[in-house]
Amino acid sequence: MMTLDCQWTFRMLLEAMSCPGQRMTLPDSAEESPFRPACTTILHTLLDADTPVALAYPDAAAEHWLRTRCYAPVVPPKDAVFAVATDWSWEEHVFPIGTEEEPENSATLIIEIPTLQGGPDLILRGPGIQSTRAIAPEIGAGFLPFSQHNHSLYPRGVDLILCSGRDFLCLPRTTEIEEA
Repeated sequence: MMTLDCQWTFRMLLEAMSCPGQRMTLPDSAEESPFRPACTTILHTLLDADTPVALAYPDAAAEHWLRTRCYAPVVPPKDAVFAVATDWSWEEHVFPIGTEEEPENSATLIIEIPTLQGGPDLILRGPGIQSTRAIAPEIGAGFLPFSQHNHSLYPRGVDLILCSGRDFLCLPRTTEIEEA
């Protein structure tokens, strides 16, 4: 991936984190990868040899790609700066949530989901959202309790990047999420 492409993607990620729930679209990734295009591009942008990443579930092909294409060390979940999942359930996972003194030492979860539309209607509130924002990702059972618990941990907690095809949206831990 070209340096300018990574810089452009990084700017999009910053904008998406600043405007929770805003859907962003990345160019198609021509690279073969075990991940979909948005996830592939985001991983190339965020990972390097000094950035530990975990797989939420063991996947030999994904681990090989992360090590050889992003040069990222694949670590246990408790040591991750980023975690990636292509098949996700909202059960208890052991990813860093930071501390009261150092909340920045938490993980960002990059999760592939089937679609960013067509799931349950959710209402977002919080920093970066003028009043409310509606989203409807096909996110799976258990997401709402997970997100409410995650928000209650603030300033600790994990940040989420949800990817589907070429699209993604961000849900930082500061975002309050409820059913519509």
